[in-house]
Order: sequence, then C-alpha cells, then structure tokens
Amino acid sequence: MINDREREVALGLLTRSRQTLVDAVDGVTDAQAHWQPFAERWSILQYVEHLAISDDGLIAMIRRSLKDPPVDETPEARDARRAKMRETHMPRGVNKAPEFLLPDGRFASLGDAVAGFLAARERTMEYARATTDDLHRHFVAHHVLGPMSGYEWLVANGRHAELHAGHIKELRVMDGFPAA
Repeated sequence: MINDREREVALGLLTRSRQTLVDAVDGVTDAQAHWQPFAERWSILQYVEHLAISDDGLIAMIRRSLKDPPVDETPEARDARRAKMRETHMPRGVNKAPEFLLPDGRFASLGDAVAGFLAARERTMEYARATTDDLHRHFVAHHVLGPMSGYEWLVANGRHAELHAGHIKELRVMDGFPAA
C-alpha cells in the first residue's frame, strides 16, 4: 500500500501534468492540431489521443500486475533498480509507445481528445486517491528502464503527460506550423 506522502506526490504530479497539457493545447485550432512536420512525428491531436489512451492503459497494466505474486526487494536491489532508471538516458525516439497505446484516430477533434484525456486522468486520479493496492511489490517491465513498481508507473503517468506537453509546445514553434 502507498503511504499518505506517496499518494500526495502522485496526485500532485497527476494534477500538475493535467494542467500542463491543457495549457500546452490552449488556443490550438483543429487545423493546427492535425499538422505534422513530417510523417514520423505525431501531430498535437495524436499526442493528446495517446495520452488519453495511456492513462487508462497504464492503470489497467498496474491492475494486471497485481494478479502476479508480490516480489520482495532488498533495499540494495531496490536502490540499484531505481539508480538504473534515473541514469538511463532516453533520447527522443528510443521509448516507442507499445501498439496498444498508439493513436488510431478515435477522436474527431482536439476538443474531443482533450475531453478524453481529462476523463481518463480523472479515473487515474481517483485510483490514486482510493487505492489500497500493494503497488510497491508488483512490477511491470518497461522496455527501456526495466522493472518498475506499480507506484513508479503511477508517478510516471504524470511525467508522461508533461513530456508530451513539451513535445506539443515544440510543435507549436516549428517552422511551417499553421497560423490560427
């Protein structure tokens, strides 16, 4: 089970990153939301759709991990695992989204995608507020970082939205970005 401080940290990150994403798309038109500088780079709409899918997908992944037997880590093993996560450099493009989290055009407009993200984020926050699950002893492997506990995935969900909000801000200042 997570303690009150951990719950507060997770909820703070989830709340802050929700607002960071809302701010990143503020004033973006649907035409701008569909713009892609090149085929390999997602549009603003695709980033927001990915986040809407990811919030629910990551919580489902955490819940699936709870069906596996809990894993007890020594403090040394935990520290080594966390150090590896902190020290692993992930340049753009290394951390590819798994197939089930890829945008597939399910939202017709940016407004719909933002609403989908906000609804999913509220479900994530409700899980963070109410969970009594043993999130520290159940793990899911990240394909770059290695095993992460359910709590680490919950916190990463907040950071994930901030990362993509940053990508959206990058798109908005790129050459060729359409005028409103």
